[in-house]
Amino acid sequence: MTKFANTIKAAGERGFTLLEVLAAVVILSLAYVAVLQSFSVSLRNIAKVEKSRTTQFEELEPFIRKSKFTGEVDQEEALEGIPFIEGSKYRLVEVVSENEELATLVMENAF
Repeated sequence: MTKFANTIKAAGERGFTLLEVLAAVVILSLAYVAVLQSFSVSLRNIAKVEKSRTTQFEELEPFIRKSKFTGEVDQEEALEGIPFIEGSKYRLVEVVSENEELATLVMENAF
């Protein structure tokens, strides 16, 4: 084939119409918006979970410190709780956090 025949063949090929290109752009932009909205919702949920975890850990830290057994318990620092088991030397006391979400058993000297 000659060079002239190749140019005629190329000129006879048709591309996409403007309407087809616009439809494709609209479809892709809707998909893009859906993905961005999904990321936005995910980030909001992550922030909520992080905030609730921070709140739980802020409450848990003093609760753990307060409920550690050191061997000697002063009467002023004695934990208020319900006796769970009492023995001759030690007793287990159930201690509940202020909002009653956390509970543990603490070993104390039996006086």
